[in-house]
Amino acid sequence: MAQKVTAMDIRTATALAGQVENVAEFCRRQQISRQTFYKWRARFRDDGVPGLQDRSRRPLSSPGQTGAAVEEMVLLKRKQLFEQGGDHGPQSIVWSLRREGRGVVPSRATVWRILTRHGVITPAPQKRPRSATKRFTFDRPNECWQSDWTQWALADGSPVAIAGSIDDHSRYLTALQAAAGAGSTELVWAVMLAGISECAVPAMSLTDNGFMYTGRLRGYESTFEANLRALGTRTINSTPYHPQTCGKIERFWQTLKKWLRARRAPATVEALNDLLDRFRAFYNHHRPHRAHRGATPAEAFAATEAARPAARPLPAPIFVSSHIVGERSGNLFVPPYKVNVGLRWAGHTCDSIRDGDHIAIFSGTTLIRELTADPTRQYQPGDKNTRTYRAREPKPSP
Repeated sequence: MAQKVTAMDIRTATALAGQVENVAEFCRRQQISRQTFYKWRARFRDDGVPGLQDRSRRPLSSPGQTGAAVEEMVLLKRKQLFEQGGDHGPQSIVWSLRREGRGVVPSRATVWRILTRHGVITPAPQKRPRSATKRFTFDRPNECWQSDWTQWALADGSPVAIAGSIDDHSRYLTALQAAAGAGSTELVWAVMLAGISECAVPAMSLTDNGFMYTGRLRGYESTFEANLRALGTRTINSTPYHPQTCGKIERFWQTLKKWLRARRAPATVEALNDLLDRFRAFYNHHRPHRAHRGATPAEAFAATEAARPAARPLPAPIFVSSHIVGERSGNLFVPPYKVNVGLRWAGHTCDSIRDGDHIAIFSGTTLIRELTADPTRQYQPGDKNTRTYRAREPKPSP
Protein backbone atom coordinates (compact mmCIF):
# COMPACT_ATOMS: atom_id res chain seq x y z
CA MET A 1 0.00 0.00 0.00
CA ALA A 2 1.44 3.34 -1.10
CA GLN A 3 2.22 5.78 1.70
CA LYS A 4 0.46 9.16 1.53
CA VAL A 5 2.82 12.05 0.87
CA THR A 6 2.08 15.04 3.07
CA ALA A 7 2.84 18.72 2.46
CA MET A 8 5.57 18.51 5.10
CA ASP A 9 7.26 15.65 3.20
CA ILE A 10 7.35 17.76 0.04
CA ARG A 11 8.86 20.70 1.95
CA THR A 12 11.50 18.45 3.48
CA ALA A 13 12.35 16.86 0.14
CA THR A 14 12.55 20.29 -1.44
CA ALA A 15 14.78 21.70 1.26
CA LEU A 16 17.07 18.66 1.45
CA ALA A 17 17.26 18.12 -2.29
CA GLY A 18 20.68 19.76 -2.42
CA GLN A 19 22.00 20.32 -5.86
CA VAL A 20 19.18 19.46 -8.25
CA GLU A 21 20.25 19.11 -11.83
CA ASN A 22 16.80 20.00 -13.21
CA VAL A 23 14.70 22.11 -10.83
CA ALA A 24 11.76 22.34 -13.24
CA GLU A 25 11.53 18.54 -13.55
CA PHE A 26 11.76 18.13 -9.77
CA CYS A 27 8.95 20.68 -9.21
CA ARG A 28 6.73 18.92 -11.75
CA ARG A 29 7.15 15.61 -9.95
CA GLN A 30 6.39 17.22 -6.58
CA GLN A 31 3.59 19.38 -8.08
CA ILE A 32 4.97 22.60 -6.69
CA SER A 33 6.16 25.84 -8.25
CA ARG A 34 9.80 26.83 -8.54
CA GLN A 35 9.11 29.82 -6.25
CA THR A 36 7.99 27.38 -3.55
CA PHE A 37 11.08 25.23 -4.15
CA TYR A 38 13.48 28.12 -3.55
CA LYS A 39 11.40 29.47 -0.62
CA TRP A 40 11.65 26.18 1.32
CA ARG A 41 15.33 25.76 0.46
CA ALA A 42 16.04 29.25 1.79
CA ARG A 43 14.10 28.58 5.00
CA PHE A 44 15.96 25.31 5.60
CA ARG A 45 19.28 27.02 5.00
CA ASP A 46 18.48 29.79 7.48
CA ASP A 47 16.47 27.98 10.22
CA GLY A 48 16.85 24.28 9.63
CA VAL A 49 13.88 21.89 10.02
CA PRO A 50 11.87 24.32 12.31
CA GLY A 51 11.86 26.76 9.42
CA LEU A 52 9.67 24.33 7.44
CA GLN A 53 6.71 24.77 9.84
CA ASP A 54 3.62 26.81 8.76
CA ARG A 55 3.91 30.48 9.58
CA SER A 56 1.20 33.06 10.18
CA ARG A 57 0.28 35.10 7.13
CA ARG A 58 -0.74 38.04 9.25
CA PRO A 59 1.06 41.22 8.18
CA LEU A 60 3.76 42.60 10.47
CA SER A 61 1.74 45.80 10.93
CA SER A 62 -2.00 46.64 10.58
CA PRO A 63 -2.44 50.43 10.48
CA GLY A 64 -6.22 50.08 9.99
CA GLN A 65 -6.81 47.76 12.95
CA THR A 66 -9.21 48.98 15.63
CA GLY A 67 -7.35 50.19 18.68
CA ALA A 68 -7.38 48.32 21.97
CA ALA A 69 -9.12 51.23 23.73
CA VAL A 70 -12.03 51.13 21.24
CA GLU A 71 -12.38 47.36 21.61
CA GLU A 72 -12.42 47.71 25.39
CA MET A 73 -15.10 50.43 25.14
CA VAL A 74 -17.29 48.21 22.92
CA LEU A 75 -16.95 45.17 25.17
CA LEU A 76 -17.67 47.21 28.30
CA LYS A 77 -20.80 48.74 26.75
CA ARG A 78 -22.06 45.30 25.71
CA LYS A 79 -21.50 44.03 29.25
CA GLN A 80 -23.41 46.98 30.72
CA LEU A 81 -26.38 46.56 28.34
CA PHE A 82 -26.48 42.82 29.00
CA GLU A 83 -26.50 43.24 32.78
CA GLN A 84 -29.25 45.89 32.54
CA GLY A 85 -31.47 43.55 30.53
CA GLY A 86 -31.31 45.78 27.45
CA ASP A 87 -30.60 45.02 23.79
CA HIS A 88 -26.88 44.35 23.43
CA GLY A 89 -26.41 43.59 19.73
CA PRO A 90 -23.92 45.47 17.50
CA GLN A 91 -26.45 48.09 16.37
CA SER A 92 -27.70 48.74 19.91
CA ILE A 93 -24.11 49.20 21.11
CA VAL A 94 -23.41 51.75 18.36
CA TRP A 95 -26.55 53.76 19.17
CA SER A 96 -25.85 53.72 22.90
CA LEU A 97 -22.27 54.94 22.41
CA ARG A 98 -23.43 57.73 20.10
CA ARG A 99 -26.06 58.90 22.60
CA GLU A 100 -23.37 59.05 25.28
CA GLY A 101 -21.18 61.27 23.08
CA ARG A 102 -18.18 58.92 23.00
CA GLY A 103 -16.55 60.75 20.11
CA VAL A 104 -15.70 58.59 17.09
CA VAL A 105 -17.88 55.50 17.36
CA PRO A 106 -17.03 52.45 15.20
CA SER A 107 -19.50 51.24 12.61
CA ARG A 108 -21.92 48.39 13.19
CA ALA A 109 -19.76 46.03 11.08
CA THR A 110 -16.66 46.92 13.11
CA VAL A 111 -18.50 46.32 16.38
CA TRP A 112 -19.72 42.97 15.05
CA ARG A 113 -16.13 41.96 14.17
CA ILE A 114 -14.92 42.99 17.64
CA LEU A 115 -17.63 40.93 19.35
CA THR A 116 -16.97 37.96 17.07
CA ARG A 117 -13.22 38.12 17.67
CA HIS A 118 -13.80 37.97 21.43
CA GLY A 119 -16.40 35.18 21.18
CA VAL A 120 -19.35 37.09 22.67
CA ILE A 121 -21.74 36.95 19.71
CA THR A 122 -24.82 34.85 20.46
CA PRO A 123 -25.44 32.66 17.39
CA ALA A 124 -29.00 32.56 16.07
CA PRO A 125 -28.96 30.12 13.13
CA GLN A 126 -32.77 29.69 13.14
CA LYS A 127 -33.52 33.42 13.05
CA ARG A 128 -35.44 34.48 9.97
CA PRO A 129 -33.72 37.06 7.74
CA ARG A 130 -35.20 40.56 7.71
CA SER A 131 -36.05 40.13 4.01
CA ALA A 132 -38.42 37.28 4.93
CA THR A 133 -40.90 39.61 6.61
CA LYS A 134 -42.83 42.63 5.40
CA ARG A 135 -43.33 45.27 8.07
CA PHE A 136 -46.56 47.26 8.22
CA THR A 137 -46.81 50.46 10.23
CA PHE A 138 -49.52 53.11 10.48
CA ASP A 139 -48.56 56.55 9.21
CA ARG A 140 -49.40 58.68 12.24
CA PRO A 141 -49.29 58.46 16.04
CA ASN A 142 -52.59 57.50 17.70
CA GLU A 143 -53.83 56.04 14.42
CA CYS A 144 -53.82 52.60 16.03
CA TRP A 145 -52.90 51.24 19.46
CA GLN A 146 -52.09 47.60 20.09
CA SER A 147 -53.16 46.31 23.52
CA ASP A 148 -52.56 43.02 25.30
CA TRP A 149 -51.77 41.50 28.69
CA THR A 150 -49.27 38.87 29.84
CA GLN A 151 -48.67 36.73 32.92
CA TRP A 152 -45.85 37.39 35.39
CA ALA A 153 -45.02 36.42 39.00
CA LEU A 154 -43.92 38.14 42.19
CA ALA A 155 -40.97 37.07 44.33
CA ASP A 156 -43.09 34.51 46.22
CA GLY A 157 -44.51 33.06 43.00
CA SER A 158 -47.89 34.79 43.25
CA PRO A 159 -49.34 35.29 39.73
CA VAL A 160 -49.88 38.81 38.44
CA ALA A 161 -51.09 40.22 35.14
CA ILE A 162 -49.31 43.00 33.27
CA ALA A 163 -51.39 44.91 30.70
CA GLY A 164 -50.07 47.45 28.25
CA SER A 165 -50.88 49.51 25.16
CA ILE A 166 -48.36 50.55 22.52
CA ASP A 167 -48.71 53.02 19.65
CA ASP A 168 -48.34 51.21 16.33
CA HIS A 169 -46.61 54.08 14.50
CA SER A 170 -44.05 55.23 17.07
CA ARG A 171 -43.87 52.19 19.42
CA TYR A 172 -44.58 54.66 22.23
CA LEU A 173 -45.66 52.75 25.33
CA THR A 174 -48.81 54.68 26.23
CA ALA A 175 -49.50 52.82 29.49
CA LEU A 176 -48.30 49.82 31.50
CA GLN A 177 -49.84 48.47 34.69
CA ALA A 178 -49.94 45.28 36.77
CA ALA A 179 -52.64 43.74 38.98
CA ALA A 180 -52.92 40.56 41.03
CA GLY A 181 -54.34 37.45 39.39
CA ALA A 182 -55.13 37.12 35.71
CA GLY A 183 -56.09 39.73 33.14
CA SER A 184 -59.45 41.40 33.77
CA THR A 185 -61.75 43.96 32.17
CA GLU A 186 -60.94 46.42 34.96
CA LEU A 187 -57.17 46.13 34.37
CA VAL A 188 -57.23 46.53 30.59
CA TRP A 189 -59.62 49.47 30.77
CA ALA A 190 -57.51 51.15 33.48
CA VAL A 191 -54.50 50.85 31.14
CA MET A 192 -56.49 52.33 28.26
CA LEU A 193 -57.65 55.24 30.44
CA ALA A 194 -54.08 55.95 31.55
CA GLY A 195 -52.93 56.01 27.93
CA ILE A 196 -55.77 58.30 26.87
CA SER A 197 -55.04 60.73 29.70
CA GLU A 198 -51.47 61.13 28.43
CA CYS A 199 -51.69 60.65 24.66
CA ALA A 200 -55.37 61.46 23.82
CA VAL A 201 -57.98 59.12 22.33
CA PRO A 202 -56.72 56.77 19.59
CA ALA A 203 -58.52 56.43 16.28
CA MET A 204 -58.32 52.62 16.33
CA SER A 205 -57.65 49.84 18.84
CA LEU A 206 -56.19 46.46 17.87
CA THR A 207 -56.31 43.53 20.30
CA ASP A 208 -56.49 39.76 20.29
CA ASN A 209 -59.75 37.90 20.96
CA GLY A 210 -59.52 37.71 24.75
CA PHE A 211 -62.89 38.01 26.48
CA MET A 212 -61.84 41.17 28.34
CA TYR A 213 -61.15 42.89 25.01
CA THR A 214 -63.91 41.65 22.71
CA GLY A 215 -67.11 39.62 22.56
CA ARG A 216 -67.21 39.64 18.77
CA LEU A 217 -66.75 35.90 18.38
CA ARG A 218 -69.16 35.22 21.25
CA GLY A 219 -72.04 37.27 19.89
CA TYR A 220 -71.94 40.35 22.13
CA GLU A 221 -70.09 43.62 22.67
CA SER A 222 -67.64 43.74 25.55
CA THR A 223 -67.38 46.67 27.96
CA PHE A 224 -63.97 47.53 26.48
CA GLU A 225 -65.48 47.75 22.98
CA ALA A 226 -68.57 49.69 24.08
CA ASN A 227 -66.48 52.25 25.97
CA LEU A 228 -64.15 52.88 23.03
CA ARG A 229 -67.06 53.04 20.59
CA ALA A 230 -68.58 55.81 22.73
CA LEU A 231 -65.27 57.72 22.32
CA GLY A 232 -65.30 57.30 18.54
CA THR A 233 -62.52 54.68 18.52
CA ARG A 234 -62.87 51.84 16.05
CA THR A 235 -62.04 48.43 17.54
CA ILE A 236 -60.58 45.59 15.49
CA ASN A 237 -59.23 42.16 16.45
CA SER A 238 -56.58 39.79 15.20
CA THR A 239 -57.31 36.53 13.43
CA PRO A 240 -57.67 33.71 15.99
CA TYR A 241 -54.40 31.79 16.55
CA HIS A 242 -52.46 34.39 14.53
CA PRO A 243 -50.41 36.49 17.01
CA GLN A 244 -48.41 38.05 14.19
CA THR A 245 -51.30 40.52 13.65
CA CYS A 246 -50.48 42.02 17.06
CA GLY A 247 -46.77 41.48 16.50
CA LYS A 248 -45.57 44.79 17.94
CA ILE A 249 -47.12 44.30 21.38
CA GLU A 250 -46.22 40.58 21.33
CA ARG A 251 -42.56 41.42 20.62
CA PHE A 252 -42.67 44.12 23.29
CA TRP A 253 -43.35 41.53 26.02
CA GLN A 254 -40.02 39.88 25.20
CA THR A 255 -38.18 43.17 25.73
CA LEU A 256 -40.01 43.87 29.00
CA LYS A 257 -39.47 40.41 30.48
CA LYS A 258 -35.77 40.42 29.63
CA TRP A 259 -35.47 43.75 31.45
CA LEU A 260 -37.42 42.47 34.47
CA ARG A 261 -35.35 39.26 34.73
CA ALA A 262 -32.20 41.37 35.08
CA ARG A 263 -33.59 42.81 38.34
CA ARG A 264 -34.69 41.42 41.67
CA ALA A 265 -38.28 40.19 41.57
CA PRO A 266 -40.61 42.60 43.44
CA ALA A 267 -42.46 41.35 46.49
CA THR A 268 -45.72 43.28 45.96
CA VAL A 269 -47.87 44.51 43.11
CA GLU A 270 -47.11 48.10 44.15
CA ALA A 271 -43.37 47.46 43.89
CA LEU A 272 -43.88 45.85 40.49
CA ASN A 273 -45.82 48.89 39.26
CA ASP A 274 -42.99 51.16 40.43
CA LEU A 275 -40.59 49.00 38.42
CA LEU A 276 -42.88 49.18 35.39
CA ASP A 277 -42.94 52.99 35.63
CA ARG A 278 -39.13 53.00 35.53
CA PHE A 279 -39.11 50.70 32.53
CA ARG A 280 -41.71 52.79 30.69
CA ALA A 281 -39.60 55.94 31.11
CA PHE A 282 -36.50 54.07 29.88
CA TYR A 283 -38.32 52.47 26.95
CA ASN A 284 -40.01 55.66 25.72
CA HIS A 285 -37.25 58.23 26.26
CA HIS A 286 -33.86 56.49 26.42
CA ARG A 287 -33.92 53.18 24.53
CA PRO A 288 -32.98 53.51 20.82
CA HIS A 289 -35.46 51.62 18.65
CA ARG A 290 -34.39 49.68 15.57
CA ALA A 291 -37.64 50.54 13.75
CA HIS A 292 -36.71 54.24 13.99
CA ARG A 293 -33.00 53.90 13.10
CA GLY A 294 -31.93 54.65 16.64
CA ALA A 295 -34.53 57.28 17.58
CA THR A 296 -36.59 56.74 20.73
CA PRO A 297 -40.36 56.12 20.64
CA ALA A 298 -40.96 59.52 22.26
CA GLU A 299 -39.01 61.25 19.49
CA ALA A 300 -40.95 59.34 16.82
CA PHE A 301 -44.29 60.11 18.51
CA ALA A 302 -43.57 63.85 18.59
CA ALA A 303 -42.28 64.01 15.00
CA THR A 304 -45.71 63.64 13.34
CA GLU A 305 -49.14 65.11 14.04
CA ALA A 306 -51.28 62.60 15.94
CA ALA A 307 -54.47 61.15 14.46
CA ARG A 308 -57.89 61.80 15.99
CA PRO A 309 -60.89 59.48 16.52
CA ALA A 310 -64.30 59.88 14.87
CA ALA A 311 -66.13 63.11 15.69
CA ARG A 312 -69.20 61.22 16.97
CA PRO A 313 -69.76 57.94 18.80
CA LEU A 314 -69.75 54.98 16.43
CA PRO A 315 -72.97 52.95 15.94
CA ALA A 316 -73.34 49.77 17.93
CA PRO A 317 -72.70 46.53 16.04
CA ILE A 318 -75.51 44.12 15.13
CA PHE A 319 -75.15 40.52 16.36
CA VAL A 320 -76.91 37.51 14.82
CA SER A 321 -76.80 34.23 16.73
CA SER A 322 -78.55 30.87 16.72
CA HIS A 323 -79.21 28.74 19.83
CA ILE A 324 -81.57 26.06 21.12
CA VAL A 325 -84.32 26.98 23.59
CA GLY A 326 -83.81 25.25 26.95
CA GLU A 327 -85.92 22.12 27.47
CA ARG A 328 -86.83 22.95 31.08
CA SER A 329 -86.38 26.71 31.32
CA GLY A 330 -87.77 27.94 28.02
CA ASN A 331 -84.84 30.39 27.88
CA LEU A 332 -82.86 31.31 24.78
CA PHE A 333 -79.26 32.50 25.08
CA VAL A 334 -78.90 35.84 23.27
CA PRO A 335 -75.36 36.89 24.25
CA PRO A 336 -74.93 38.12 26.89
CA TYR A 337 -78.57 37.72 28.00
CA LYS A 338 -80.87 34.81 28.80
CA VAL A 339 -84.26 35.60 27.25
CA ASN A 340 -87.41 33.69 28.19
CA VAL A 341 -89.50 32.73 25.14
CA GLY A 342 -91.67 30.10 26.84
CA LEU A 343 -91.66 26.32 27.01
CA ARG A 344 -93.75 26.23 23.86
CA TRP A 345 -90.50 26.67 21.94
CA ALA A 346 -88.43 24.26 24.08
CA GLY A 347 -85.96 22.33 21.95
CA HIS A 348 -86.43 24.61 18.95
CA THR A 349 -83.41 26.22 17.28
CA CYS A 350 -84.17 29.93 17.19
CA ASP A 351 -82.33 32.83 15.55
CA SER A 352 -81.84 36.13 17.34
CA ILE A 353 -80.87 39.56 16.04
CA ARG A 354 -79.62 42.06 18.60
CA ASP A 355 -79.19 45.71 17.62
CA GLY A 356 -77.97 47.45 20.76
CA ASP A 357 -80.59 46.65 23.42
CA HIS A 358 -83.28 45.75 20.89
CA ILE A 359 -83.72 41.98 20.39
CA ALA A 360 -85.86 40.13 17.86
CA ILE A 361 -86.18 36.31 18.05
CA PHE A 362 -87.34 34.08 15.18
CA SER A 363 -88.21 30.43 14.77
CA GLY A 364 -87.72 29.89 11.09
CA THR A 365 -89.64 32.80 9.53
CA THR A 366 -91.91 33.32 12.55
CA LEU A 367 -91.25 36.21 14.91
CA ILE A 368 -91.77 34.72 18.38
CA ARG A 369 -90.61 37.62 20.56
CA GLU A 370 -89.41 41.19 20.34
CA LEU A 371 -88.12 43.15 23.31
CA THR A 372 -85.84 45.89 24.60
CA ALA A 373 -83.37 44.27 26.98
CA ASP A 374 -82.67 45.67 30.42
CA PRO A 375 -78.85 46.10 30.39
CA THR A 376 -78.71 45.96 34.21
CA ARG A 377 -79.80 42.31 34.38
CA GLN A 378 -78.70 39.18 32.55
CA TYR A 379 -82.05 37.35 32.69
CA GLN A 380 -84.84 38.87 30.59
CA PRO A 381 -88.19 37.48 31.83
CA GLY A 382 -91.08 36.69 29.53
CA ASP A 383 -93.84 39.22 28.93
CA LYS A 384 -97.49 38.68 29.79
CA ASN A 385 -98.28 37.22 26.38
CA THR A 386 -95.50 34.62 26.53
CA ARG A 387 -96.84 31.10 26.90
CA THR A 388 -94.92 29.39 29.70
CA TYR A 389 -96.22 25.89 29.09
CA ARG A 390 -95.20 23.25 26.60
CA ALA A 391 -97.49 22.77 23.64
CA ARG A 392 -99.46 19.51 23.75
CA GLU A 393 -98.54 16.89 21.24
CA PRO A 394 -101.48 15.54 19.19
CA LYS A 395 -102.71 12.11 20.22
CA PRO A 396 -102.04 9.35 17.72
CA SER A 397 -105.16 8.22 15.82
CA PRO A 398 -106.46 4.75 16.73
